[in-house]
Amino acid sequence: MGDKPQISVVIATHNRRDSLFRTLQTLFNQDVPPDVLEIIAVVDGSIDGTADALRKLRPPCALRVLERPRGGISAARNDGIWATSGDIILILDDDVLCEPDLIRQHIAAHKDSPPQVVVGAFPISSESPHTLVAEAFRDFGKQWSESFERNHSLRWPYDAAVEPNTSVHRAVFEKFGAFDESLPYQREDSEIGMRFWLKGVPFRCLPTAVAHHVVVKKTRDMLSRDAELFGKHDLRLARQYPEYRPFSVPARIAQGPWRMRAARRIIAALPFSPAPVISAALWPLERLQSVKRLQRVGVKLLQYGSSAVSIRSAAREAGSWQRLRQEFGKRLPVFMFHHIGEAPKPWVPGLSIPPAGFERQIRWLARRGFESIRPADWLAWLREGKPLPEKPILLTFDDAYADLAQFALPVLQRYGFTGVVFVVTGQIGQTGQWGMLADYPPMKLMDAGQIRHWARQGIEFGAHSRTHRDLARLPLQSVEQEISGSGKDLEELLQTRINSFAYPYGSYDAAAREVARRTFDLCFGVLEGMNDLGSNLHALCRTMILPVDSGLALWLKSRFGFNPAARFLARLRRPIIRTFFGSGETSEAPDAT
Repeated sequence: MGDKPQISVVIATHNRRDSLFRTLQTLFNQDVPPDVLEIIAVVDGSIDGTADALRKLRPPCALRVLERPRGGISAARNDGIWATSGDIILILDDDVLCEPDLIRQHIAAHKDSPPQVVVGAFPISSESPHTLVAEAFRDFGKQWSESFERNHSLRWPYDAAVEPNTSVHRAVFEKFGAFDESLPYQREDSEIGMRFWLKGVPFRCLPTAVAHHVVVKKTRDMLSRDAELFGKHDLRLARQYPEYRPFSVPARIAQGPWRMRAARRIIAALPFSPAPVISAALWPLERLQSVKRLQRVGVKLLQYGSSAVSIRSAAREAGSWQRLRQEFGKRLPVFMFHHIGEAPKPWVPGLSIPPAGFERQIRWLARRGFESIRPADWLAWLREGKPLPEKPILLTFDDAYADLAQFALPVLQRYGFTGVVFVVTGQIGQTGQWGMLADYPPMKLMDAGQIRHWARQGIEFGAHSRTHRDLARLPLQSVEQEISGSGKDLEELLQTRINSFAYPYGSYDAAAREVARRTFDLCFGVLEGMNDLGSNLHALCRTMILPVDSGLALWLKSRFGFNPAARFLARLRRPIIRTFFGSGETSEAPDAT
């Protein structure tokens, strides 16, 4: 054996002497030679005699005791990390019970490997008290295990953390730093994990290395202290790591049904913390856990309550609910147009809007305070939180009909609006003749000069494939040509990067979406709905605007991303048609997106 241990275990502790000693005993019983292991116990301001009791121990392996004033788990762990001697550093807590082969498993995982982070299993111990908090932790652990078994890999950002039972090669700490001491508790494990992950440090899951978590946390602590700090620090993480924004607590304020969004806003506006009220509601459920249904209700209430307290805390950290919403909670309606102008006869029903009708719709939006943005603006908000208008809207025009240059784009310019035109790049300056349009008169498409002119006027252009074919029905090589090729065509024409794409007919499969993901930042389909920070960037929602859409229809579509009244009437109409006409088939306008 060498002069120094192979692995160093760092345990930060605060007033948990008895629990710590149980953890240490499981480390003393490891199935490795004692000289391969050292333990650094960092006593963080304890007043229960922990340090004195530790110094009286006669352990089989090296045990060092560091005593420091109370400063939080991040600072305590850092003191321990920089005091270690081993090349592998294992982070543990003072409430875990280690399997006898834990140390051997972590040492083997790092052998002959580049500096990495190894994540062991951290299930809830059967010795945990029978509480709602323990059940909530057990639920989370079960979801994590099922996810790993399903994906066979760790996922960003959920697994980008240095939590208990995680070992890190010393070189990683030396190169990228240790725990952020400005986050003394809550989210400190995720901050360092995200930092390592984004720097390219490999993360490896080791489910055979098991340390059991004895959950002793109380409900009131989880709701008040933990949830409060979680929301506050999660906001800081989202600002520090823009990649994390869509997954953060603040991102939730725009997600879910309107009732849930309204409830979050009400809770955030309360002049007092709702934690005591939620704790009081949980008190009887805590004592009736033997009834499984009541236990599930209690766990759900605890989870929802913690989330509500966290969001309220994030809003207070941001300065107000309005500021939090501006930075994380925007919801974007995307209107989809096709041809603007006088349509030939016959023509696809609903695909064309007369110029006067289009101007009426744009005027309605302008008078009600909507401000149009481009895909680049939405992308800048998604990635960096750059400010958006109070009522943003994105106007999209598929196919790039030449009439847009005469009847649509000047109207946008007149009202101070902008938008994005999706171009079929293999037919620029020609006539659109594809799919559903085969049986209709051809319509001329914008030429290169018109595209360049309107790009200089602030209109954004995106790709719409080369030949407007159904991507879900093409071989992969053709999909690559249609998607990537159209982006290259447009970039060559405009001498700028093209960041958006619209799927022809709104049709795509997994392979097509993957090609689009590699090529473009944003991709649009035809499914209706609103878009927010958590939306899939390569399956964004749009709602089609029809020539008959009234002010009410426009308001509903801008508010919900679809017209609930029209959807209700359509559902009501189907059984009536089936009753009186038998087949239930209706004559509906084809989708010629």
